[in-house]
Amino acid sequence: MRVFARAIRSTLELGSGRPRLRRILKRVVPASCGLLLAAILFMPRDGHATVVERIVAVVGDRAILMSDLRQRAVPYMARIQQELPTESHRAAAITQLHKQIVQQLVDEELISRAARRAKIVISEPEITSALERVAKQNNLTVARLLEEAGANGMKEAQYRDELRRQILEARMLSMRVQGRVRVRDEDLRAMYLALVLDERKKLNFEVAWIVLDGRVTDASTQADVLSGRARAGEPFAELAKQFTIDGSTKERGGMLGKVAPGKLPPAIDRIAQRLEVGEISSPIRLGDRLVILKLVARDETQLPTFDEARSELGERVYGEKMAKARRRWLEGLRGQSHVEVRL
Repeated sequence: MRVFARAIRSTLELGSGRPRLRRILKRVVPASCGLLLAAILFMPRDGHATVVERIVAVVGDRAILMSDLRQRAVPYMARIQQELPTESHRAAAITQLHKQIVQQLVDEELISRAARRAKIVISEPEITSALERVAKQNNLTVARLLEEAGANGMKEAQYRDELRRQILEARMLSMRVQGRVRVRDEDLRAMYLALVLDERKKLNFEVAWIVLDGRVTDASTQADVLSGRARAGEPFAELAKQFTIDGSTKERGGMLGKVAPGKLPPAIDRIAQRLEVGEISSPIRLGDRLVILKLVARDETQLPTFDEARSELGERVYGEKMAKARRRWLEGLRGQSHVEVRL
């Protein structure tokens, strides 16, 4: 079944004895003229209307039909039926799936229209070559790959159509988007820091603190001085014993012991997760108190070093930037066409 179907299909089964109606329904009615039908109806002899087809989106003068959407959803439906326990969960998942697929179909039609304007065509040999590459990457023969696709509800023709769409999009992105995407070293470091902080939300740590009364005169100045002294190498424990007002930790040199993420006040927890072992924080305002932290220890990380992860980070950053650039490009294509989603 063609994904970008004509608004009215000649293959609709309208019953016998209605040749004139069948001829009428074979015509494509342009949406731009305001005459595109929201549903296609025919009247059996008993006079009751039956819905044969429904239009779920319009792009320019082309319609995307409910049958297109349902056909595209077939590979996902078995999983929804198997994995979701109740009818209500399944219904919600199917609704969400349909919304995602109709947006995907709209995007594909926009890309197809742009490709036609650019006179870009994907040949059958290119699709066959892509099919062979996918099979090789998955250590399968082409026959076995198509067999597995068929088990998921996708026939060979549909699989080849999907490959055609992917190749076409990749070529259009290469022409229109790829040259604008740049990956800088600071992008890699920002990505790595995000991964580190995300992991630290799961790692226990040991921390010591000095707590000062923030209401007294020059409390901020005193806190800055103590933080500087600790960073300069004075023993944190000795400073805590001398200056902290927290009686429960004073004799332990400010040690709080091992703490799980999320157990300290949020402002303290956020700073602790950003500290490296042995690092001293700047003063932190906590209500009417000022707090200076020292990270004593943290559970061992499972992440590779930045240098070890550089190649993978580059791929991830590039992928994210390409996705954003793709979305901006598609938004531009939408601005050039009439797009209406009716689902």
